[in-house]
Amino acid sequence: MRPTRARTVFASLILAFLTGYAGAKTAASPPAIAATRAEGWRSDLDLQHWGTASFHNDLSGAIRALSAAHGATKDAVMLDIAEIFLTHMLLFEAETALHGVTPTTPAQTRRLLAVQHATALLSGQPVEEFQTSALNQPERPDRAFWAALQAIATADAGLLGANIRDSFTGLGLQSRAALRQMLPVFIEAATELGEHAHAAAGLQLLEELPDLAAAPTGHFLRGRVEERRGNESSALKAYFKAAEGWDQYAARARLAVADMSLRDGGDGALLAAQSVLQDGAEAWRGDRFELEIIKRLARLYAATENDLEQLLTLGKLLTRFSDSPEAKSATEQAQDLLKRLYAKGTSGQYLLSDWMTAHLGLVPFYGSFPDFPAHTEALADYILGLGATDLAAKEYRRAMQEIERRDAPQYTPDLTRLTLKLADAQRQAGLFAQARETLTKAGLPMTEADKDAHSALLARVLSGLNDSPALLQTPVKTPTPTHLRDLGMAFSDAEQWDDAVVQYLQLWDNHPQAFAFEDATRLLIAANRSGDGATIGRVARAFPQLTSTASLVELAQSLNADPAELLPLSAEKAADRLQSLEDAFQSIKNTSASPRTSD
Repeated sequence: MRPTRARTVFASLILAFLTGYAGAKTAASPPAIAATRAEGWRSDLDLQHWGTASFHNDLSGAIRALSAAHGATKDAVMLDIAEIFLTHMLLFEAETALHGVTPTTPAQTRRLLAVQHATALLSGQPVEEFQTSALNQPERPDRAFWAALQAIATADAGLLGANIRDSFTGLGLQSRAALRQMLPVFIEAATELGEHAHAAAGLQLLEELPDLAAAPTGHFLRGRVEERRGNESSALKAYFKAAEGWDQYAARARLAVADMSLRDGGDGALLAAQSVLQDGAEAWRGDRFELEIIKRLARLYAATENDLEQLLTLGKLLTRFSDSPEAKSATEQAQDLLKRLYAKGTSGQYLLSDWMTAHLGLVPFYGSFPDFPAHTEALADYILGLGATDLAAKEYRRAMQEIERRDAPQYTPDLTRLTLKLADAQRQAGLFAQARETLTKAGLPMTEADKDAHSALLARVLSGLNDSPALLQTPVKTPTPTHLRDLGMAFSDAEQWDDAVVQYLQLWDNHPQAFAFEDATRLLIAANRSGDGATIGRVARAFPQLTSTASLVELAQSLNADPAELLPLSAEKAADRLQSLEDAFQSIKNTSASPRTSD
């Protein structure tokens, strides 16, 4: 029974289509005057009244008639112009033409409403007063066509089901342009309602429009019919073909492939769907289909655990559809994914090059997120740990700049911490002058701990600059071994030997593991110059290497000996003394790498 019914429906559709098309093609273009129009339902709206191929002549004639028309005749011509536009599916132009119509007779009022309603329905917009519309009157043979459009616009499944079959007959009574655009809509509606016979007949009618049948439109509709029938293999084949295009139906085909792949859940299906959506991701922009494609692509990346691509995709959604209901949930997903991605990075699960590439790609989308400066700081910390000081400094600056843009008091502690980290990265890079400038220009409120860290870091920078006077004037509450060593050297350079001894002894006593052989030699010299015999003895006992060679023994003896009587120093004697000291300090240098003993 079903094949016979389909052939019957198809035959009636073809007859209506060919009859309507032939009539439109052969009809002479009448003058643009309402009196020449047919009576009955055609007087309200007839999209076959105007010739398919005579748009220019029809519009030109109407414009000429308009220039000489007045009153009711002028309104009739404007309605003709609107109907000419509507015949060729120039919907915006039709709506614009209707703005100048102010009907003075009941017939013109009825016609105006009919054209307005048709324009709205063909645009996909519902008509509030459709029940009383001239398009919904029983005498119109295309009433079901307009009722079906009203049902689609209002998502009224009951109204659509009651009219879908007869709507195909009404479709044959429209202009060729209207048929071209509405036939796919009705094929899909019949498919979704399970009216497979009508959907199949519509597809056969579509073959009479080869450009549509071979376009993404035709492939998508065939795919949808096959999918609804359970033929998934055939459906996918048709969808893949449709997805090669660039129009709305190609975008919908990509969505269909994604949905089928997500239902399947297999790795191969998911990767194939990813490829299809990626290839056409930018092919269709600006409406709900683009939004749906972005959402599906994000779901596909989530299914394959590709955090980075999922984040980039969600970033597009937030950028392009920031006011959509989906934006809130996308923001929450993105925040969780950012935490996971940067946690993986800091634990070494990414190559640094891959992580940096990902980070730079995320900055445009998520740089303003509340936690993003913290993620950037974590990346910079990791980079600094690898010794990439310049790159770390850039990321510290990026985090600081984002915080400064926000200009919010709650971020001040973060800015202080980042300033210290930036200066330390500059110091490690050997950029001591830049580090000093960073610390000097900080001007940020600091806690006591911040102040201590700032002073300690500044001291290290000053040591790198060999600025001993400034170093000695920089107080550090909790000196590190490096700071104590730097102070000892600075006091030695200033020949403040007692103070130098104090610093080196503090280093030795508080940080014995950090007290090196070179520190011991400098302590020995400072102790000798200050006359601290107890310290000299302690060093000699703990570091016998210092007196294990003849030259060092000689040095030690000379340091402990009473000063010789001051006599005029000959050039020869001065040279001998300098050579002796040079040899002794060279020996110290050569033995400084020897293992030491603790006291």
